[in-house]
Amino acid sequence: MNIGYNELGIEPKRKVLYRNFHSMNGKIYLVEISRNPKKVFILLFPNFEQPEEYLSEVLAEKVAMKLMSDNLNLFENFVKNFYIKFGKLQIHGYHGKGFSRKPDIVAFKSE
Repeated sequence: MNIGYNELGIEPKRKVLYRNFHSMNGKIYLVEISRNPKKVFILLFPNFEQPEEYLSEVLAEKVAMKLMSDNLNLFENFVKNFYIKFGKLQIHGYHGKGFSRKPDIVAFKSE
């Protein structure tokens, strides 16, 4: 989508990594995940014919890579963690309490 440079730093010549339609909160959005060398941009377009209207989240590359690795490096799994709250894009694991996950290491008490 041709957004152009704006106050969020979303560049017009960013590299698009993923683009597909997904349903969130009963509404269909065009989800775009793109990047530049330092940032990852997550954009949700409620109407792809009006690219000037979108919800966004800008993540540092390290944060985005951590969230992706938590989702087995699959964009489909990553997008399942998106939700809209108070008109803003939120991501489980980044906003709020995150996932309830089992610890990787389980310590047993020897008797």
